[in-house]
Amino acid sequence: MKLKVRNDTFFKLSTKQSSELGEAEKVLVNKDTEFEVHSHAPAENNHVKVALADATLGPEKRNTWYIFSDHIAIQGNEPNNRPDDKEKPSPERTDGFKLPGFESTFYLSNPIIANSKFTWADATKNGTRIPVSKEIVEGIIKIAKAMDEVNTLLGNKPIIVNSWYRDPVTNQRVGGASASRHLSGDAVDFVVEGIHPFDVYDRLDPWWGNRGGIASATVFTHIDARGYSARWDYGF
Repeated sequence: MKLKVRNDTFFKLSTKQSSELGEAEKVLVNKDTEFEVHSHAPAENNHVKVALADATLGPEKRNTWYIFSDHIAIQGNEPNNRPDDKEKPSPERTDGFKLPGFESTFYLSNPIIANSKFTWADATKNGTRIPVSKEIVEGIIKIAKAMDEVNTLLGNKPIIVNSWYRDPVTNQRVGGASASRHLSGDAVDFVVEGIHPFDVYDRLDPWWGNRGGIASATVFTHIDARGYSARWDYGF
């Protein structure tokens, strides 16, 4: 994986404003500088925590830094990230169920948000993957809003959801990355009727910008709401 610096920016030892940090706690990195990356993940205050794979910076030669999310882009697939979520769920459950952090009873036929074309059946693989925390539910709601925008952007063509929320056991079983956004609920792998996944990727890439990840395979497109730009090709 590769990190590209999009603006002159500070690599920092915390997510504080650079003006609040001492000179030994930050390193100025110029626009268009590139690094190989071992790992990356969202951090608080609109930052990304990045572990560099082939470089150390600063007086203490550190490889792990916090960077303002708008100032970088990640390119390339994570190791061993080849999801194949073809599991066929059992028939849809008809009973109501509860979601963490909410008092209402939900049904699989309910839209995730009002007037959405995407339901809790889409997000939970027909009720076989019920979220275990309020944060995951919030992630599902967040990306559902984006999926409705995707639907409009692509001409309201039918969209088939391949994979949405995945619990850790399921994620490992289907070949997802160890830090997959599907674990947080804010990622969807999907197919748009009549549009090749590569073309879906090309149309969504500039529109989604630094709001999250976009990736393509020959059989689906991935979108997530991690909060910074990440782009890759699954290679299959």
